[in-house]
Amino acid sequence: MTTHFRLIFTTCADVSEARSMAEQLVKLKLAACVNILPNVESVYMWQGEVAYATECKLLIKTKSEKMNELIQTVKQLHSYEIPEIQVIDVATGNLAYFNWMDEVLN
Repeated sequence: MTTHFRLIFTTCADVSEARSMAEQLVKLKLAACVNILPNVESVYMWQGEVAYATECKLLIKTKSEKMNELIQTVKQLHSYEIPEIQVIDVATGNLAYFNWMDEVLN
């Protein structure tokens, strides 16, 4: 069983950008909550070279009907040329938390 909730991952260059993005997503009622995990070490290929970066990981909680607008907003706010945006379907969880999400996202 899948709920109508989604968990969206992205990374940001620093805490300032992460906080700014999180605040905008919550203010616009696109996200009920955003967790910021600072100091995530990333290793990736960029322009044919292995690159290293210390980033912030964002865990964004939303509803499926807000997902497309949220993704477009992340792209607009993001400093990266190609930001990570990954969507996870939430299968199940705490019904009281889901009710709270419904309340704050309406």
